[in-house]
Amino acid sequence: MLIVNPVCSVLWTSQLSPLLQPGAVAQIWRSSRERNERMGLTGAMVFDGERFCEFLEGDADVLAGVCRDIEFDTRHVGMRILYAAPVAVPRRLVDWRSGYCDGGDLETFSGPQGLEGEPALMAFLGLLPRCTLSV
Repeated sequence: MLIVNPVCSVLWTSQLSPLLQPGAVAQIWRSSRERNERMGLTGAMVFDGERFCEFLEGDADVLAGVCRDIEFDTRHVGMRILYAAPVAVPRRLVDWRSGYCDGGDLETFSGPQGLEGEPALMAFLGLLPRCTLSV
């Protein structure tokens, strides 16, 4: 019998470690792109000069491992899961992209009053057309 793991999605936010320069983001994107391709993950990551926000879709077990890795990655601080749920079929994003957004764009996800759940996901997906993204 073939066992198929459920496909899920997760949206998280974090800040670049204060010990790193913004130039470290290029290496984070390179390693993320390689990992995501290898693991069959799709989605998008944006950075505003201080904060990351990433949406990923893929195998539930793989996503759980990625979230654990990010939580303990010293390049990030304050990781917070904003949304996690089964993926709507088809996937919302068919590849993985990364890029920059304006400084205030990720403010809506920050702090104790920041968006969570479905409103956070909808705000993030609505933000993507305004970002400078590349594959």
